[in-house]
Amino acid sequence: MRHFFVYDVITGKTLRIPGISGRREKSFTKFVVSPDNQYLAFLGNDGFIILVSNKNKQWIGNLKMNGSVTAVTFSPDSSLLLSHGSDGVVYIWDMATRDCIHTFTDDGCVFGTSLSVSINNQHFACGSDSGVVNVYNSSCLREARPRPIKSVMNLTTTIQLTQFNQTGEILAISSKMVKNGLRLLHVPSLTVFSNWPNTNIPLNHVNAFDFSSGSKYLAVGNDRGKALLFRLNNYVDT
Repeated sequence: MRHFFVYDVITGKTLRIPGISGRREKSFTKFVVSPDNQYLAFLGNDGFIILVSNKNKQWIGNLKMNGSVTAVTFSPDSSLLLSHGSDGVVYIWDMATRDCIHTFTDDGCVFGTSLSVSINNQHFACGSDSGVVNVYNSSCLREARPRPIKSVMNLTTTIQLTQFNQTGEILAISSKMVKNGLRLLHVPSLTVFSNWPNTNIPLNHVNAFDFSSGSKYLAVGNDRGKALLFRLNNYVDT
């Protein structure tokens, strides 16, 4: 499927984008949108990250890693793009110049699968195919081999998703390969919540999750077609 669709929520119209000029990827199913809504970053073949304007959906450039690219994320202000992949190295790109300005080795990682950045740029989470999620402070932006401040080892299968909540106090991680494969890390204390999820919560295999704007709610989508909504009592949505 060498095309993708754009759905206009306001008008209810769907626009089919026939493809990206010069690219031969068989599909464009993996991508992220920059927080400032300016860019679409597609995960391409052979280590290419394909940048497309979100305004006109036209190709504007490529970024190239050494290994294959498996995960990308933008910094909260959209000035940086981070990418992870098959060589266990995280690349940091300056979106103004589109240059790679730094790389660092994800400690103990052979194959990276997920990336996320906290809202204040203070913490970075890197997931891997071994189920380990390394959490770094901002030293990873300067050091080639930073030491993680926490290695979360509560899951042992491939990490698909990592995401900080809007305050940066909670990091959620998930693996869809195992039943109830979702964990929450309290970032200030670097401890995983031991009482959630429990055997009474039917998460099943988690395919997606997201926090509400004020972190009062956590929505979890699973392999049975259900969207489960959980309330986080310490937060109030604005």
